[in-house]
Amino acid sequence: MPRMADYYHILGVQPHCRFPELKKAYYRQAMACHPDRFSGNPAKAEAFKQLVEAFNVLSDPLTRAAYDARRAARDPAAAGTSASVYAYKHEHAILDTFADDILEEMIVGNTIPHNTSLQTLMLDLERTERFCLFREAKTCFYNGDIAMAADLFRRYAALAPLNILAHYYLGRCQILRKNYRHAAKEYAEALRIGTRRRPPLNLPRIRHELDILRRTRLGLLSRAAAWWKNESSQMPPLPPDEQMRREVTRAMHNLLRNEQRRRTQLPNPNAESSNRWN
Repeated sequence: MPRMADYYHILGVQPHCRFPELKKAYYRQAMACHPDRFSGNPAKAEAFKQLVEAFNVLSDPLTRAAYDARRAARDPAAAGTSASVYAYKHEHAILDTFADDILEEMIVGNTIPHNTSLQTLMLDLERTERFCLFREAKTCFYNGDIAMAADLFRRYAALAPLNILAHYYLGRCQILRKNYRHAAKEYAEALRIGTRRRPPLNLPRIRHELDILRRTRLGLLSRAAAWWKNESSQMPPLPPDEQMRREVTRAMHNLLRNEQRRRTQLPNPNAESSNRWN
């Protein structure tokens, strides 16, 4: 039965560490095993893959919370991979599916091929810095530091203006700060970007939240102006062949991700006993 990898041990940090310490530890460890520094040494490449997997889970506040819960429960059936550490359901997706959320966070704003992996993304330090900026903003948001989160998401949106998640979280930050018109503007921008994707994204969650915001927080004139502006931009239902194509694409994507996760079940790279729970 697969054992749960100790991601904190892999990164060399304490379980209560904050994001800046986590990020610093990642860069420090990456310098010791970055494949570019060791001419593709297989052992270093494997260590780097494990390091990226650990940082991916711990740098996201939601996956870190799920991992910590499993870790505290000493669940012997929990494998140390993102597939089993956290299992998001479709209804939690911000975009059309959770797979879309992953791709949006990893790719949009980094201008890299769509067949990339998290490991190839993290090989480039400039792209890693952007990835870390988004994760730090997300961490601040879920930890309740909304002012800092808004500032970081704003910086990220300036670097990646077509990232839907950046505008969505900026909108959420503005709602919590009671800047409802600014929030509606960010939500509308997220929807505008989504309609220009090929194929376009429906973004039902963002549409629903924007509708609630307009009905409950904006004045009558603002609601009327928003209705007039957006009535013609409402997306028609997808034709059946396009719906089928999307379902097949997402099924293939999930199969590929599951295979990748299966291959990255992690033994601890150090002493074997360090990742076994007593």
